[in-house]
Amino acid sequence: MCGRASAFYTLNFLSSSLNVRTNERYKERQRGYKNLRKALCVGYANKLAERMVQHNGYRTIGFKPQLVQVHPSSTLKTDEDGMFPNYIVYHELIATSRPFMRNVCAVEMAWVSPILKKLEKLDIDKLSGGSGRSIREESEKKVSSLPKKEEAVAGVPDDRESRIQAARDRFLARKGKK
Repeated sequence: MCGRASAFYTLNFLSSSLNVRTNERYKERQRGYKNLRKALCVGYANKLAERMVQHNGYRTIGFKPQLVQVHPSSTLKTDEDGMFPNYIVYHELIATSRPFMRNVCAVEMAWVSPILKKLEKLDIDKLSGGSGRSIREESEKKVSSLPKKEEAVAGVPDDRESRIQAARDRFLARKGKK
């Protein structure tokens, strides 16, 4: 009986040590995947998307944000509550009947927040070789240089019938020029 008991304990010890090794390998793989996802987040910062709860989809983060959804062929795990991750990195956008992201990967908020701070400070015009002035400043300057439109244009009547008659006259004048 002693021989059987010692064999049982030996087998039990070996299986528990194998479980520990398997558990260590699992944790190491998880750390590797986490490091890979973090590298993808930093490397593909222009391909980040934030979850929009109200729209049941994501909003791309970048120069021209748009609402998109995860493509059905992509696999994305939900959390315990059945919710998708708040931030993801996508590989490509596909425009079918609606825009989709394909080949997605979940990323953590702690990785995204420093990138968002840098994106806020980024001037796309200056980055692309422009003057460094923002597009908004230049468009405001152009609008302010345009002549102001008068509120009441002289010669345009206010009542409905006279406006219709004026439109008819303009139409007939154009038709006569052809």
